Amino acid sequence: LICASVIAKNAAFLRGGSASGKLVATVAALHMGGFGLGYIASALAKHDTKTRRTVSIEIGMQNSGLAAALAAAHFASTPHAALPAALSATMHSIMGSALGAFWQYLDRRNAAVAVDA
Repeated sequence: LICASVIAKNAAFLRGGSASGKLVATVAALHMGGFGLGYIASALAKHDTKTRRTVSIEIGMQNSGLAAALAAAHFASTPHAALPAALSATMHSIMGSALGAFWQYLDRRNAAVAVDA
C-alpha cells in the first residue's frame, strides 16, 4: 500500500518526459545487476545452484518499502523523494517473481529431458 500510494501520487510525473523513463531504467538496471552479481558471486564461491539462486534473489530483492515510507515522512516537501524507492520495491517484486518462475521452468524442462534420456 505504501508503494501504491507513492506511485499514484506521482502518476503524472511517471507519464511524463524522459526523466521518468531514466528513473525506471535506472531502477531496473539496479535490480538486474543485483540479481546477476548475486548469482555470479555465489558461483565464484562454488555454491550449488540452489544456493546461487537464493543469493541472487536475496541480493536483487532488497526491501525498498521502508525507504519509500521514510522518504515520504521526512521529505514531504520534496514530492518525488519517495518515488525511486516505491518503484524499486514494485520492480524488484515483479523481477524476482519472474526470475523464480523462469528458474522453475528450467528445472521442469531439465527434469523432463532427464526422464526422456
